[in-house]
Amino acid sequence: MRIPSQFDDDSLYRRKIPRGESVKTFRKLIRLALGLALVVVVMLQAAKPAVYRPFFGHLPAKSGGAAASLPSALAKRTQVSTSGNAKTEQTHHSPKDRQIANELILQLSRKEQVSWTVTLSRSLRGMKIEKLPDAIATTAQKLKFDPDLGSAQRAEWEFAVQDLAGTMPPPKADPQYGLAQKNALLAALDEAAVNRVIDGSVWRSNDFDSFYRALDSASQLPDSGAATVGALPLLQQPDVFLNQLVTVHGNVALVENIKAPENPYDIKDYWQLWVKPAEGADRPIVAVVPDVPRSVSEQAGSQIEAADGAQVSVVGKFLKRLAYKSGAGADLAPVVIGRLTYAPFAEGEQAVTPTTNETTVSTSKFWLIASISCIGGVGLAMLLMWRTSVLAKQSRKLRTAYRQDPEEFLKGLGEPSTNGPSASGQEHS
Repeated sequence: MRIPSQFDDDSLYRRKIPRGESVKTFRKLIRLALGLALVVVVMLQAAKPAVYRPFFGHLPAKSGGAAASLPSALAKRTQVSTSGNAKTEQTHHSPKDRQIANELILQLSRKEQVSWTVTLSRSLRGMKIEKLPDAIATTAQKLKFDPDLGSAQRAEWEFAVQDLAGTMPPPKADPQYGLAQKNALLAALDEAAVNRVIDGSVWRSNDFDSFYRALDSASQLPDSGAATVGALPLLQQPDVFLNQLVTVHGNVALVENIKAPENPYDIKDYWQLWVKPAEGADRPIVAVVPDVPRSVSEQAGSQIEAADGAQVSVVGKFLKRLAYKSGAGADLAPVVIGRLTYAPFAEGEQAVTPTTNETTVSTSKFWLIASISCIGGVGLAMLLMWRTSVLAKQSRKLRTAYRQDPEEFLKGLGEPSTNGPSASGQEHS
């Protein structure tokens, strides 16, 4: 007996599934299994840092602060203090103070500007200055301010200049008094040094004012917050990235330890790394850093394949495009001056990254969890299928129990009726 439902014309009773539909169901199961396998592969690939490094850079170390990715044997000047009391150079100042600072530095010679930059940068970082150059005090007395400058602002500027020159101005109750003026003056001096850099050329003497300034302040650069770039953006848009903070990831192809000539910042040497970027065009980037770990310094003096070189991350300021001679002729390479934020550990150095055994244990845990999840999912599906089958059988029994037996009804149709035509005929006869 066929009982159509109100939704379609199919019978409510179990019917045989055609072979074509069973094949379609089997294909759907295969597609779901392939999708699950694809999800597992993507999860395994997501555990590799190289997949998401172009977007987020290297992850910070779990412990040890911002410099934990580097060996403890590095010099202290490359480490960034994470304590709240650390003094760093600030850039908070008003446009008016910046305008006054630009007018003041025009009265200084290039040599005087460099001397003021060294003293200001170290003073704002809280570093002790043993002896101030005599030229600063002499020059401070010759500075002329705008006559239209207000008396309160003029007094604050005079205090900042006298404090920098070490002429012992009267103490102020507010420790922030004159700080904005010093920041404005340092920003103006840095901009003047950057403007002297000659882009698209070999190293020139005008480059080194900004060069050593960036190298001296490399320890103050943050680990995060800088955009990750490749070689092409720096080569094609130098005006956009000039003196901006950027992050570079790649493999070291050449390591050079360069002895620095005499300079106002007393820097004795530095490291010049030719880095092949991990992403983007196959163009080198020159990274200049104060110090490197032993895993990088061991490669000094020899050119190696980029694939075999140490993988590093550098955060720094983009200075210029350096002209150099390559196999194809004259070429340009962007120069980033800063510090290493990530480098591999050499043998014998203490590492904070997971060891091979830890990585194997993590992979085993992953497969264990994945297996338990698969078994649990299949078991739950089987339980639901069994429960659905039981409910269907119970429903069929209920329908059968309350259905009228057709045999009694058919027997009644076969018996002669007392009120039928045959009975009335007998009465008339």
